[in-house]
Amino acid sequence: MTPAQDRPARLAGVTVVVLAAGAGSRMHSAQPKVLHPLLGRPMALWTLDAARLAGVASSVVVLSPATEALRAELPAETLVAVQAEPRGTGDAVRNALAVLPRGVTELVIACGDTPLLTPADILGVAEARAATNGPLALAAFVANDPTGYGRVACNDEGQALSVVEERDATEEERELDLVNAGLYAVDRAWLDQQITALAPSAASGEIYLTDLVAAAARAGTPAGLYVGDASELEGVNDRRQFADAAAGLRERINDAHMAAGVLILDPTTAWIEPSVTIAPDAVIEPGVALSGTTTIGARSRIGSHSSIIDSLIGADCVITASTVEGSTLHDAVDVGPYAHVRPGCEIESKVHIGNFAELKSARVRAGAKVGHHSYLGDVEIGAGANIGAGTITANYDGKEKHATVIGEGVFTGVGTLLVAPVVMGAGSKSGAGAVITTDVKPGDLVVGVPARSLSKAE
Repeated sequence: MTPAQDRPARLAGVTVVVLAAGAGSRMHSAQPKVLHPLLGRPMALWTLDAARLAGVASSVVVLSPATEALRAELPAETLVAVQAEPRGTGDAVRNALAVLPRGVTELVIACGDTPLLTPADILGVAEARAATNGPLALAAFVANDPTGYGRVACNDEGQALSVVEERDATEEERELDLVNAGLYAVDRAWLDQQITALAPSAASGEIYLTDLVAAAARAGTPAGLYVGDASELEGVNDRRQFADAAAGLRERINDAHMAAGVLILDPTTAWIEPSVTIAPDAVIEPGVALSGTTTIGARSRIGSHSSIIDSLIGADCVITASTVEGSTLHDAVDVGPYAHVRPGCEIESKVHIGNFAELKSARVRAGAKVGHHSYLGDVEIGAGANIGAGTITANYDGKEKHATVIGEGVFTGVGTLLVAPVVMGAGSKSGAGAVITTDVKPGDLVVGVPARSLSKAE
C-alpha cells in the first residue's frame, strides 16, 4: 500500500464513509462478517486503512447494534453513526450524513466487506468523478460470475446510467457482467438533496444507495465510472471468499517483506500479520505464523511450523518448530524444536532452550542452557547455568505462585525438582532426581529426596 508520507493531496478534503452495519448472513456465523479477523485485523479495518493510506481527511463508520463491538477497534478520531435497523445502504448513508461536520463537501463511500480495496481504487473513483465534473462516480469490475451483484448499465461514453440489484433485474439485465463494487465518490451537497428522495425497493423494502446512479442520469449528469480489478474490488460474502481475501492480503504482505530483503521460503504458507516487523536477511521457513506486535531481527531463522506472537526476537536467533508468546529474546538465542516460551519471558543472548522445554515468566541470563523436557515457571536463571533435562520448578502451591532463583553457573542434574520459593546459590549443583525444598548455598552439591548437602554429610 502507499506509504503514509505519499498520501495524494487530491483527497485531502475528502471524508470516507465505511458501511459496516450488515450481519453477513451468508457467512453462516454468529459473528457479523465485518468483525471477522483477517490476519489479526477485523475485516472492516482493512477498508478503513486503505482510505487512510489514500489520504482522506476523516472517516465515518456506520455500525449497527450487531456490529457495535467494532467501535472499540476504530482509531480514536473516527466518527461513528449507527443504523438501528437493517434498511439498506441508502438508509445507512442517511445515518452517516447526520454525524458529518458541516464543512465536509466531498465523500467516498466504501463497504466494510472489501478488505482487498487499495488506496489506488479510492483515488481512482475520486478521479472518475472529477473527470466528469458530475455529482457522482462509482467503481465497477467485470465479474466471471456476476451472481449476487448489482449490474451496471452504461451509455456509449462509458458513464453509468443505472445499477440494478439482482433481485430486481430482468433476465436481460442479469446477463451483464459489469457489476457494482459498492465504492462511490459523491458531492456532499448533491447527496444531501437526493438521499431524502430515495424510496424503499418494492421487492426487498430496502433503500438502495445505487438508485442515486439512475437519479444522476435522469438529471443529465450520468455518473462517472472507474473500472477496477475484481481481485481488489470484490467483496467477501461467504467463507470461500473470506479465505480468498486472506490469501490475497497474505500475498501483499509477504511480497512487501521480500522486496525489503526478507527470505520467505514458501510465501504461500507463511502467515504474517501487518503489525509484524522483519529485518533484512531474516529467513522465514514454510508454515510459519507471525502475529501481533512481533519483531524479527536480522539473520534470524524462524523454522517451519513456528508461531511467534507479540514477541521481540533479536538478531541471529534460531527458532525451530516452537511457539514464542509475549516474550523478548535477545541476540543469538536458540530455541527448540517443540519448545514453548510463554508470556513474560526474557531470554538473554546466546541462551539455548532445548526441545519440549516450557518457560513462563522466566528471566534467563546470557549463555545459560535449558535442557529438554524442562518446565521453568516464575524463575530467574543466572548466566552460564546448565539446567539438566527434565528440571521442573514447582511454582504453585495450590493457592499462590512462588519464585525460584537459580544462580550464575548452577548445574542441575537430570530430573531435578525445585519446590518454590527456593534459591540455588551461584555455582551450586544438584544430583539427578534431587527434590530441592530449601535454599542451596553457593558452590554446594545437593542430592536425594528431599535434597541434602553432601558437604554437610561429610
